[in-house]
Amino acid sequence: MLEGSQSDARGRMSTRMAGAITIGRRRSTVAVRNISTGGAMIELPSPPDEGTRIRFETETTGKRDARVVWVIGNRCGLVFERPVEKSLPREAATA
Repeated sequence: MLEGSQSDARGRMSTRMAGAITIGRRRSTVAVRNISTGGAMIELPSPPDEGTRIRFETETTGKRDARVVWVIGNRCGLVFERPVEKSLPREAATA
């Protein structure tokens, strides 16, 4: 389970870490706004469409296959195909 100082009732932790997504051969840098064992909310200039399968990556989670489950403006929600099983360092919450 992810651990951190800003976890909410759903287990999501607010963060400001950098990440990346890859769709096909195209890699984009993203801002990770919150993260949990099951998914993340990311922000980027041109989010992928709902239903798009992507490869999500941060230093903490490593590479994770995910699917876009919602898009609002420049943010989108991801659900991981496999839950994250490692702890998130406390410094990620305030980075």
